[in-house]
Amino acid sequence: PNRFDSKERGKNVQYEIYLDVFFLVNFSMDYLILLAVKRALKCTATHGYVLLGAFAGAFSVSVLMCIPMYPAVKILILHLLVNSCMLIVSLRPACVSEFIREWILLYIVSFLMGGIMTWVRPYMGEFFREGVLCFSITVCSYYLLCRVMDFLEMMWKFQGSRCKVTLYFRERVCTFRAVIDSGNSLCDTLSCKPVHIIDKKAMKELTEQEKIQYIRYIPYCTIQENESVLPVFTIDKMCIHGKREKIIEYPLFGISAQERFNDGNYDVILHPEDC
Repeated sequence: PNRFDSKERGKNVQYEIYLDVFFLVNFSMDYLILLAVKRALKCTATHGYVLLGAFAGAFSVSVLMCIPMYPAVKILILHLLVNSCMLIVSLRPACVSEFIREWILLYIVSFLMGGIMTWVRPYMGEFFREGVLCFSITVCSYYLLCRVMDFLEMMWKFQGSRCKVTLYFRERVCTFRAVIDSGNSLCDTLSCKPVHIIDKKAMKELTEQEKIQYIRYIPYCTIQENESVLPVFTIDKMCIHGKREKIIEYPLFGISAQERFNDGNYDVILHPEDC
């Protein structure tokens, strides 16, 4: 063990740090943090490089603990040198901007995982000091953090794909909330034009329940691989209100069997080819 003397309220207090335990704890934490950064940035680094980077970080910190120097100097070496080398060895950034992005995310992930551990610790009491239990909580916090990052990424993509559309049908002009669905590959079998989808409620508002002529049906397949037919009709014009307004003349719309999409969060599903 490595012993450190300090003063606490005028008394000398001696701490014992077991370097093998210290190394293993740092290695496991570094590995999970690097995995989270790799997952968030979708890096191509292999698990072997991540393990090597975690080993380099834990070994460097363990050696640093044994060298007597001012605490401020140790902190500078840790944050500027050790963490940077750990990122370079594990994630292998291709340029400076990519390295800076990884370095910033490293601290964000470390902060979030530390917050999860701090939140769990009061509920565990003395059991938190048990090595196996502490490691298990660390692994659980990693998977919890990954789920949170996946949810935030999904919400970010969803918000970025949302827009408003104005539909023109005969004398009617209606504006609806829309989402650009990259998974919508539905096209008309005759004209090969992309087909957008509108729910029943928006359809009734657009047509005022007026009978539509020239409706025809095209085959389609759902995610569950259920084959069916979809009623399709043509409207006069569609204006997509995004960063730039885009006008589509005579777009095709399929009438969904659903009354509302996603509890009314949007009314129209746009085909990405027209957006």
